[in-house]
Amino acid sequence: MDSIFFLGRDNDSLPTLLQKLGYSVIEPTDQISLPDFVSNTSLDLILIDGRVMGDVGELCSFFHSQQNTRSVPIVCISEEDFEATKNGEVASPVEVIKAPFTVGTLASRIAMMLRLRKLAGTDERQGSLAEINASLRDNNLRFKKELDEARSIQQSLLPRNLPRDARVDLAVSYQPLDEVGGDWYFASQTADKKVSLQIADVSGHGLSAAFIGSMAKLAMTAAAREQPDELLGEMNRLLAPQIPSGRFVTMGSCLYDPSTGALRWARAGHPPALLLRRSSQTVAQILGDGFAVGFFEDSTYALVEDRLEVGDAVLMFTDGITEAQDRSGDAFGLQRLSEALLASNPEASCSDILLSILDVFDEFRGERLIRDDVTLLLLKRSA
Repeated sequence: MDSIFFLGRDNDSLPTLLQKLGYSVIEPTDQISLPDFVSNTSLDLILIDGRVMGDVGELCSFFHSQQNTRSVPIVCISEEDFEATKNGEVASPVEVIKAPFTVGTLASRIAMMLRLRKLAGTDERQGSLAEINASLRDNNLRFKKELDEARSIQQSLLPRNLPRDARVDLAVSYQPLDEVGGDWYFASQTADKKVSLQIADVSGHGLSAAFIGSMAKLAMTAAAREQPDELLGEMNRLLAPQIPSGRFVTMGSCLYDPSTGALRWARAGHPPALLLRRSSQTVAQILGDGFAVGFFEDSTYALVEDRLEVGDAVLMFTDGITEAQDRSGDAFGLQRLSEALLASNPEASCSDILLSILDVFDEFRGERLIRDDVTLLLLKRSA
């Protein structure tokens, strides 16, 4: 179990979240000084909440100056940029998460830093070159088989066809990584001709993420709820006791009534949906509170209601697009995504609008590789 040294407790929610994710959370005490503590404790990662601790740059510099924590990765939650002085020839990387943030962003950054640290370690086992090559071939074959199985599982989660209604235009763009990720989406039509949309992002990658995605899809079917907030609540009730420690699913759920333009939305630790209003040429974020599915068995989810006029559109997406970076390390972000949506042709179909957004996205990232699945689901009121 990876150990996280957490500085900046404001309440119990963040330590509880980390423990739910499967980490051992260590916090400072008044009985021992910080230098004495770090010199006698083995740590895998340091998490600093700058909203509580204040000068995170000074704290990072301190940890870099200590022999026992010099190479331990640091994740900082901060409302502003800062510079951390690195002492010594080899100092740990510092990852900054700007507040406000989603639980999915925090969890993925922590997991990434821990994985990078393990990959940077050395393997002391020795073997002949032939043995090593044979082992690599076996591992590659096994890995390819697992990826093929996971990809097949992921494809089975997706709808074969999107709902058809003359009053609604609907399109999706789903770009999984070569390495299997955890995005999935679903679209269906209710008995009274409403359009129900779901988008989800399972923590982690690979076969395990695809398997948990299947669990979430089964939970969605078993939940049998039409209203987005009730659907997420029932899914969470079914999944939370079953989902493995350290795993979770962020989700957004939307219910649209083509006869009135009424839109209902709820989210579980997922990025907000974007609402494009053509009459005022604005893009608004549709928010709503709720922990990711799988965190707490008693989680509840806020329902947000709005209305689409003819020509208006709502965009649901996973954070693979907003967190993708260009060569300088800047993230695409919500602002650029909103601007790309706003700049789309009002007369264009949803499919063409998604293509125009992805053109802007591809131009932004240049040759920088995508590190996560990118999924976009767009609904437009056409009549």
